[in-house]
Amino acid sequence: MFDQIQRGEANANGPTAIIRMKQYRNIATFVLVGIFLFSGLIKLNDPIGTQLKLEEYFEVFSVDFPWMAGFWKLLIPQALLFSIGLSSAEIVLAIALALNYKTNKTLYSFVGILIFFSFLTFYSAYFNKVTDCGCFGEAIKLTPWTSFSKDIFLLVLTLSLFLTDKIKQSRATGKWVIASALLSVGLGTYCYFYLPLQDGLPYAVGQHIPSNMKNREDLKFSYIYKINGKDVELAEMPTDPKAVFVSMQAINEKEARPLITDYRLWIDGDTTDYTQKIFSGNHLLVIVPNVHHTRLAAFETISQLAKTVKIPVWLVSASSDADVNALRHEYQLAFPALSADTKVLKTIIRSSPGLWLISQGTVKGKWSAYRLPNADEIQQHIKQ
Repeated sequence: MFDQIQRGEANANGPTAIIRMKQYRNIATFVLVGIFLFSGLIKLNDPIGTQLKLEEYFEVFSVDFPWMAGFWKLLIPQALLFSIGLSSAEIVLAIALALNYKTNKTLYSFVGILIFFSFLTFYSAYFNKVTDCGCFGEAIKLTPWTSFSKDIFLLVLTLSLFLTDKIKQSRATGKWVIASALLSVGLGTYCYFYLPLQDGLPYAVGQHIPSNMKNREDLKFSYIYKINGKDVELAEMPTDPKAVFVSMQAINEKEARPLITDYRLWIDGDTTDYTQKIFSGNHLLVIVPNVHHTRLAAFETISQLAKTVKIPVWLVSASSDADVNALRHEYQLAFPALSADTKVLKTIIRSSPGLWLISQGTVKGKWSAYRLPNADEIQQHIKQ
């Protein structure tokens, strides 16, 4: 049937139709490959970020589909594997399509993964459950409806390739596809253990935290006034004394909003503003969102490091005081502890424990539990 259609088009329109079809095939392939490569690489760079987003989805589904609550909760501990697996699949499919590896099966795989992504983004958009799908990690924030539209566009683009000669193209490029799979899993695993290669979060090295907590620009407003019986939208408040105020709305709220809105450090019962105190001088923060889900072996090294480094060291956790004090006692962590929000701590550094070095409010260094520094290295980062 496909061959008959092609021959019919060729007879009717000559070689021009075939050339146009090939041009369309190449453009559609380029778009799909480019977006899937970008999406996969962004998420593999930060597998824990994608893991947290998947955990959020699984939590929501366990509540919204109570008859499957056990199944969704069973998936939560496996979210990291899903994170690296799905992100790697995007890379592998992109490479397979670019190299024409088993094109027919590859296109069907594209359709399957895009239907899955479309379901997630539609559910987020329609039911307003997960307001950021994490399609492009933390690099590009998309609204749920934008994400859903993007998935539908890619799905239609994929389906359209079945109407071209793309499905007939197949080459023996399996070794490169296998290599891409190994490299993708390797990249995600490396970034899990040793932090993202590219940190796009507002707590990254070089970022000045106090500045990121301020509005990025002044708020601008539009005003609705009733003038001569009609509602009129104005950029400035009118001078006409007869104009009746109706409402006002910020027009650049998203652009003006601070990059950091929920960073706060405290000690229960203590009125000291530790949030601001940490911005003065040099401080090394040991980030432990949950003391029950952390790499305990790292605390022996951290305990010794705290004794040799010549700057204040703080343990920051979202766990209860009792749990934190038990950890401090067991590993002889002779430095004070602060409290913070779990989400904030997981955003600051994708490791538990993780070390976060701040000098005069500027982030000077970040280290994972699998690659801890010595005192000399910390001093070198402070001087940079």
